[in-house]
Amino acid sequence: MKILPTDAGIKSSDIVESIKGKLPDGMVVKRESEEPIAYGLIASILDVQFEEKEGVMDALEEAIRASPIVSQVDVIGVSRASTSLK
Repeated sequence: MKILPTDAGIKSSDIVESIKGKLPDGMVVKRESEEPIAYGLIASILDVQFEEKEGVMDALEEAIRASPIVSQVDVIGVSRASTSLK
């Protein structure tokens, strides 16, 4: 998942902490990294592990968007095994 904050002054760690508390049961942030965008805006890149079942991606995106400091959520990859963050 690639997550953009609502403001350039928001730290990636703040985004991650606000999301961890909102994830549905069974979902875990396995890895995280940052991607500089522009003018101090930094995207959070998260590798989230969850059980494969109907509607889980919608629930994940909804939980992330529930954070007041998240402006945009993009799925950059889905895998049944592990992924590799850059």
